[in-house]
Amino acid sequence: MASSQTCGPCSRMEKSVTAVKLCTDCEDHLCTDCVHTQKAIKALASHRLINKDVQTDKGFIIKSTCSDHPEMGLEFYCSNHESLCCRTCSENIHSTCGKMLTIDSAARGIKTSVMLNDAKEDLKDLLQTAEQLEEDRAKNMDGIGKSEATTLQKIAKFKCELTLEIDRLYNELLTNVDEAKKKLTKKAESDLLDIEIRRKVIVDISEQLEFLTKHGSESQMLMLLNTIRVAIAKQENDFQNLIPSYACSDITFLKESGIKSALNSLGSVGMKLVPCSITYTPRKHKQAQISPEYDRMPTKFKIKNEFQVPYPDGRISSIVTNKNRLLLCFFGDKCRALSIWSGTGDHIQECTLADYAWGMAIIPGTNEAVVTLPLIKSVQFVNITSLVPGKVLKVSDRCQGVAVIKNMIILGGIGKVHFCSMEGSLLKTVDVGRVCLHSLKANKTGMIYCCEAKGDTLYCIDINGTVIFQYSSPEFKGPIDIALDGKENLYVTTWGTNKLHRLSKDGKLIDIVLKKEDGLNEPYAVAFNKNYTKLYIANGLGIENKEVLIFDCA
Repeated sequence: MASSQTCGPCSRMEKSVTAVKLCTDCEDHLCTDCVHTQKAIKALASHRLINKDVQTDKGFIIKSTCSDHPEMGLEFYCSNHESLCCRTCSENIHSTCGKMLTIDSAARGIKTSVMLNDAKEDLKDLLQTAEQLEEDRAKNMDGIGKSEATTLQKIAKFKCELTLEIDRLYNELLTNVDEAKKKLTKKAESDLLDIEIRRKVIVDISEQLEFLTKHGSESQMLMLLNTIRVAIAKQENDFQNLIPSYACSDITFLKESGIKSALNSLGSVGMKLVPCSITYTPRKHKQAQISPEYDRMPTKFKIKNEFQVPYPDGRISSIVTNKNRLLLCFFGDKCRALSIWSGTGDHIQECTLADYAWGMAIIPGTNEAVVTLPLIKSVQFVNITSLVPGKVLKVSDRCQGVAVIKNMIILGGIGKVHFCSMEGSLLKTVDVGRVCLHSLKANKTGMIYCCEAKGDTLYCIDINGTVIFQYSSPEFKGPIDIALDGKENLYVTTWGTNKLHRLSKDGKLIDIVLKKEDGLNEPYAVAFNKNYTKLYIANGLGIENKEVLIFDCA
């Protein structure tokens, strides 16, 4: 990157002209004439120009060459592996991957993406932990001095009760205290210095990310995010290993000796270690943990809000909640097949899939979801962090419902449930019902629940395909989607009767939770948030814009 404030192109032509702008793509300072020239050249017209005085020492230090092939530049992004690669890697390593994109294509919209938000949140958590540790270590150092004073007072009081004969032992104890203080202080200073260094590293990454968010191109942002991901992972791992090694250290007078009866010792000085009170868990591990408080059944439902989804001529066929966000599948508008919304109804991002989408299930332990595309008898994988569509796999049936369990994709077809491998090969097919199975949900024990909307029946099968029970009733018209609470009770929307039924996991009706007077109007998709404090139901009436109802649960 040019460091002078003279025009780079002019300098290379042995001219000295003052620069007025900086091209962040070319990493070159430009004078007024060169700025006009660059804007006139079609290939350069899209380059980003910023004020020459903007500090760039942190924002654009991005590795742009391949680690395995240093002579090759990074040109492509593999959405399957979430990695940047050069042309050689794309041909040798990623040739069978579902979708390879150019960096420019993959980076489109990244400044408003989930990937950027997650990186910022990870850095925010790391910085907060570093600051807490810094404060904790500083308090620890201060506490060492205070505990030293307290200990010396105890020792002095004990000394006063003794004769001059014990002075030698008293001085010996003072020496022990001093040595303990030096040892603890040295360790505390080392801890504090180490945390300060780590905090500065995190601050530097955060400032670099913030700078590039404001002034960098989308391609540079994608490259930076993939570059700092390793640094963030290292800091996360270091904090997890480092924090258990910390202890709050005190100097204490452990016990008084029996010197009054036998003057051979005044006692001993030791160090009391209390584990550090600061904890750190990476966000992805926090999200993987299930708190016992989530293992519950809501008893009250009160509508709090609703938001409009401006997609007519179709249905919101499924809702999946992930990281306080809603992933909506919309069947009926191909250009908006999958979209992400906040839990309060703010639109975040959209993704165009290979065809109309219906059902969706997140693959446990990954950032991928699998979506059914019934009109072309296929399923497609999607990265739910970057919202980049992945490979498309053909299946043997027009499948709508989908669940993922035990490394298998379970698909609901026409009167059949298909068990497939993660690569799409058919493992087995079992007969369930007579018509289309619109939605599938699996519980923690491997039971699979299937909604047969046109047959007005809910089926439960096990992993072997054996039907455990089926449920139907006169009020159970058009069961279309299912959600499970913390007790694994079933919540089934029936668009034919505008109701939400609650069934026990063994198929017994508990109650009707919500009805038309509660706002249900041809309800389709239904989902809880992670801790069952929110319930989301999508209404799908006619050709109007759709709405998602938000209920508070207690």
